[in-house]
Amino acid sequence: MKKLMITLPILLVIVFLFFISEFRFTAVSSAKNHAFLENDSELIGEYKVSSSYIFLFKSDKEELYRTVLTEKKWAFYRSNVSTFTPYSSDEIQTIGAMNVSTENTSATFISVISNDEEVSYVEVGVEPNIERKEINKGERITFLYPFNKQINQLNPTAFNKDKEKLFYYGYPKDTNVFNTDENKWHKVDE
Repeated sequence: MKKLMITLPILLVIVFLFFISEFRFTAVSSAKNHAFLENDSELIGEYKVSSSYIFLFKSDKEELYRTVLTEKKWAFYRSNVSTFTPYSSDEIQTIGAMNVSTENTSATFISVISNDEEVSYVEVGVEPNIERKEINKGERITFLYPFNKQINQLNPTAFNKDKEKLFYYGYPKDTNVFNTDENKWHKVDE
């Protein structure tokens, strides 16, 4: 009985320390507890990469999307990494993006919504490994790779049904000023 009275408080202190250090029992509860996640955030996507997860959230109040990486540590999960993307009125927009390399996870993630009726599909990748996904106006598609690479190095490109390039992702062509706000989808003829 004496051992139980000593062990129980120690166990409670250990569990308490795990919880204040953002460790959780499930991946989704860890992501929902992420320090930068807005209170009104709605989970709109969940993706598994090795033993980790990438969650995509939407916050109408803050008008942004947040991508959260949750990694497994022993029997617990912890979310230390996130990115955010503000809402945009662009014809095609990236709503979630992350390229990350940690001790446990290597991943490149991009999620796209098209507001352009002409866009028929999006291709992402480098020859010979190009992935193609069809997309309709108002739809969201996602690309997830088990390696860390800058997203614009994967040449995301949007095409119409006639296989004509309409948009590319990256910085504007022929620029030598690199503002992070300009790293987005651009019309091919710009």
